[in-house]
Amino acid sequence: MKSFISFREKFCYGLGDTSANIFMGLTMMFLTVYYTDVFKLNPAAMGTLFLITRILDAVSDPLIGASCDKTRSRLGRYRPWLLWFAVPYGLSCAAVFFSPDLSESGRVIYAYITYIFLVLSFSLVIVPYVSLLGAISDNSDERVEINTIRFPLAKMAYIICSFVVPSLIAMFDSEVIGYRVVMAGVGLLCTVLVLICYFNTQERVTVKTTDLTLKMQVSALLRNDQAMIIFVAQILIMIMNTLKFGAVVYFVKYAMGQDLKLVSLLLTGGSIMGIIAPFIASNLLKKKIISRHQLFFWSQFIGGGIMLSSWLVANDAVISHVCLFLLSTLCAELISILIWATIADCADYGYEKQRVRIDGMIGGGLLFATKLGMAIGGAIMGYVLAYYNYDPTTAMNSTSSQIFSYRLLYGIIPGACMILAAFVLSNYKLAANKH
Repeated sequence: MKSFISFREKFCYGLGDTSANIFMGLTMMFLTVYYTDVFKLNPAAMGTLFLITRILDAVSDPLIGASCDKTRSRLGRYRPWLLWFAVPYGLSCAAVFFSPDLSESGRVIYAYITYIFLVLSFSLVIVPYVSLLGAISDNSDERVEINTIRFPLAKMAYIICSFVVPSLIAMFDSEVIGYRVVMAGVGLLCTVLVLICYFNTQERVTVKTTDLTLKMQVSALLRNDQAMIIFVAQILIMIMNTLKFGAVVYFVKYAMGQDLKLVSLLLTGGSIMGIIAPFIASNLLKKKIISRHQLFFWSQFIGGGIMLSSWLVANDAVISHVCLFLLSTLCAELISILIWATIADCADYGYEKQRVRIDGMIGGGLLFATKLGMAIGGAIMGYVLAYYNYDPTTAMNSTSSQIFSYRLLYGIIPGACMILAAFVLSNYKLAANKH
């Protein structure tokens, strides 16, 4: 079945990812600093929170995906979930940043409860959302075209996070009140965007399959070798993203000695790279300048090399660091339109091999990998900061070993992860435009 998807539907589908990336952006860019500097969580406790909660959440993603695959409704398999959970999804954002006045143990308990609420609400919306792409169209090239519109819209979320959110928070005399009010507004925006996606998309692709038990779905997933390759690569990519974007505040403030204006510049510039990259990648693929397989490998390999090279640049070389940050981000984002299109491609592959189609399970698996990577990255962040005795009250006078820790988190580990991801992706064989 081939279908023509209107620009309106492509655009409204993309708004769902704008909402998702506001959540992801807030988590990667601000939650670490919010927890340590505003909510006053111990860095080691924060690292454990990220690790435990994200692993529990990641395990739930394939289960939610399996439930989506088994959903039978006149509205489809995936769209109803957007309607059911849009409001809890928005409320969870406000709850995490509410910052009540509690004791140290009370803060830890509150962080666990609200963070679990946030990540589960996120999963209940995003797992069906990413699986929806395969139900909108069964044409691989058309799905890439949809993602060409979707991902620039998604990266607009990072501009909201990196530029608009800090500016709004700065308008308040109290950081606590600023986070509380601004994040409540962000939660409302996220809910509205998900509902727009729900009301303006349509599920066209239906697959006749027998009812599968969870065990059968998991077995089919584990036997899909191409999905496993994508999952491993995504774990590495998300460790890189979590560390790179999470550590940029520490690196800029305490290693480079610059203020938050440079942080905002870097994050906003990174978001712009994320908007530009899908169009560059789409044109490269359309004109057959590079194959999908080559783009997967070289974008990550070169980007990782650029990140590692930041180790050779002096702390006060502001322009050099800005250029390296933007170039490495552009390289990383070149595969954004491909990585999430692999859900439907891997589902097609699995159906051809096993006569079982599990878009939701594969989508949940990719989100499992995404969140596991974020969990590992968040834990590494917390543990490294704790190991080097990070203290926000004395960080402006960081020791040489502490400055090394910021470089480690910002450039060295992320660069290594990108290069490893390149070699993992070199084994993905569905990268040809037709398969």
